[in-house]
Amino acid sequence: MEWGKNWHEIFQLSPQPMWVYHLDTLKFIDVNQAALVHYGYSYEEFLALTIFELSLKEDINLFKFAVPLIKTFKRNDANEIYRHLKKNGEVIQVKIGSNLITTTQGKAVLITVTDVTAIVRSEQELKESREELQKSENRFKALVQEGSDLIAVIDSEGYYNFVSESFKPLLGFLPSDFIGKCAFDFVHPDDRDRVQATILTVRQIKRVTFEPFRFINSNNEWRWIATTATDLTDDPAVGGIVTNSNDITESIIKRDQLRLSNERYRLALKAADEAICDWDIEHDTTDWGSGFYEIFGYDLAIYSNTIWSDNIYPEDRAGVLEEMQRVIADPHRDILYSECRFIKANGEVINLQFRMLFLRNEQGKALRAVASFRDITAIKQTLYQVQSQNERLKDIAWAQSHTVRAPLARIMGLIELLKTEGSPCNYQNELMEYLCVSAVELDEVIREIVRKTEALKIK
Repeated sequence: MEWGKNWHEIFQLSPQPMWVYHLDTLKFIDVNQAALVHYGYSYEEFLALTIFELSLKEDINLFKFAVPLIKTFKRNDANEIYRHLKKNGEVIQVKIGSNLITTTQGKAVLITVTDVTAIVRSEQELKESREELQKSENRFKALVQEGSDLIAVIDSEGYYNFVSESFKPLLGFLPSDFIGKCAFDFVHPDDRDRVQATILTVRQIKRVTFEPFRFINSNNEWRWIATTATDLTDDPAVGGIVTNSNDITESIIKRDQLRLSNERYRLALKAADEAICDWDIEHDTTDWGSGFYEIFGYDLAIYSNTIWSDNIYPEDRAGVLEEMQRVIADPHRDILYSECRFIKANGEVINLQFRMLFLRNEQGKALRAVASFRDITAIKQTLYQVQSQNERLKDIAWAQSHTVRAPLARIMGLIELLKTEGSPCNYQNELMEYLCVSAVELDEVIREIVRKTEALKIK
């Protein structure tokens, strides 16, 4: 193409950036106004450049590869995207169209530039959006379709529109078994009214959490589930109420078993008239059992870390605490068993029996202690009475034994005399009189012992 006046006018009036460079020297011969505006150079600055100075250094080899092709063909509309550098340092992405022309300076190339930066950016953003959408879909599938949660969408009347695949492994139903059916029909009759009343509130507060309720599985077994419902009826992508549920049957069973076990333990402690505490020795904090109120009267709402030690009877306190510290310091002792006097909240002094079991680490250091406390005042009093009565009975026995022996010895001696042959008859009456007196004395002694013994009976 011959570069004439008409072509030059068209060249200058074109809204697309255009320039002409020498085919051999690669220096710019001419540049239009659109290129000057787009790249930010003056006409003189532009003509002082070579075609390589517009390209990023990383793309120069790519452009060098295209130059021989341009020399071979008269026209080259390359599909390659090149990166150009504006005067202000901004990098743009362009497509280049080229034509071989003849100028007064020899063979040259006419370049037409199309800035595709915005298009490339949009395509990249679209690609990233699609990739993110795919990731979101994969996450949705992983979380909803293959997760452990029971995800469903119901309408305002409670009918299923969507059910996740997790319903099959957890409840034994296929998702298709629920579609178009009412969710409340699967709820236990005793829980149904409560569940329906809760779901009615979701339209006002948008998100509700249900108290656990029973839901039937494919084996006609009732499973406990915990559910949260979110109203997304106005979201066109959902168009319903999303329910997210978890099977908590095992937790409910364990909770009930633990509650029953705790209740039994509490009743056992109450029957044994014992209070317990858990002492964290490392942090010096104590969790007091309810028995400290029920048995000893101390208000547990007012926390005190030393309810027990502060109320040991003053004369006993130092000895008890010293003994406890000795056991704590001894890595070979795990149990402390002792007694002391204790002051109840009402001021009453009782006899207290306590046992402490220590938990130690591998080095033998005491970390925790569980202690039980028991009021043994009544037992102590009973034992004291028994011991006192035993002592008095011993005194009675020792005191009366010689009194019994005297008349008994006389009776035995008189019987021997009566057995003796040749005893004068005139002595028999006298001997019989002595025998009678001794028997009366013995009877009186026995009666006295009986009276003293009956006076010692425990009432």
